[in-house]
Amino acid sequence: MDKEKKSEEKTDSGLIRVIREKKPLVHAITNPVTMTDVVNLILASGATAICADDPKEAEDISSISDVTLLNIGMPSERKMQAMLLAGRKANELGHPLVLDPVGAGASAFRKEILEKLFNDLHPTCIRGNQSEMAALMGVVIPSRGVEDAGLSLDPRKLQNLARKLNTVLAVTGETDYAISPNQILESQTGTPLLKRITGSGCMLSGFLSASIGAFYKKKKFSSDPEEILPAVQESLVTYGHLASLAEEEMKTGPVQGTMTFRTLFIDAFSRAAGLE
Repeated sequence: MDKEKKSEEKTDSGLIRVIREKKPLVHAITNPVTMTDVVNLILASGATAICADDPKEAEDISSISDVTLLNIGMPSERKMQAMLLAGRKANELGHPLVLDPVGAGASAFRKEILEKLFNDLHPTCIRGNQSEMAALMGVVIPSRGVEDAGLSLDPRKLQNLARKLNTVLAVTGETDYAISPNQILESQTGTPLLKRITGSGCMLSGFLSASIGAFYKKKKFSSDPEEILPAVQESLVTYGHLASLAEEEMKTGPVQGTMTFRTLFIDAFSRAAGLE
C-alpha cells in the first residue's frame, strides 16, 4: 500500500554532519554551464568532487569515487560515451549512481541519450523537475528547454515510474517529492529565488550525490530504493531549508539580488558543515 507522509519543514545539520564525517568523493559529469557552482556546493557540504567527462578516463575516475553523478545538460556524443562508461563502472562496483535528466524532452538528441542510459544503466536516484519527469514518462508537452513548464503531475503516476525503473525519484516543484516504489514523501521548503539563478537543480543533484555517497560510506550500500529514500528526502528538505535561510540573510543585508543569494546559499552549506 502506498504511504503518503508530510515532512517537517525544518531540519538540523545532521545530514551535513554525516557528509562532513564520511567525505564522499563525487564523480560529477555535469553541465559545464553550472559545473563551478555544483562543485563549490559539494565542497561546502563537506564532500569532495572530481569532474571527468572524457571517455578515456571516465571509467577510472568512477572506480575511485564513492558516487557518480550523470547530468545530461550541454550534451555531446563524447560526453554520452563518458557517461555510459562511468555509469557502467559504478553499477559494476555497486556504487550509487545519480542521474539528472536536464532538459529531457527538449530535443531528440537528449531523448536518444536518455534511452541509451536507461538501456545500459540502473540509476540509484533520478533528480528532475516536473517537466523532466513528464518527459521520462513519455508525456508530450511544449518544451521550455531546461525550465519547468509548470506541470503538476499526480505523485501516484510518478510512483509508477519509480516502480518501472526500481529507483528513487527526487522531484522538485512547488511541492518536492521523494518517491520510491512503495512510498511518497513530500515537503514544501525553499524559495522562488532558486528559480532565478542558473544551476539550482544541478546543485541539488550534486548535494543529493554527496548525501547518497555519505550513506554509501556509512553502511554497506544497498540498492533497495526503500533504504535510500530517507537520505533523498532529507536532502530535499535540507536543501530547501538552507535556501530559505540564505533568502532571509539576503533580505537583511546591505546588498539584495540573485547573485548575492547564490553566494549566501553556498555559504549556508559551509556554515552548516562547520567549514566557514
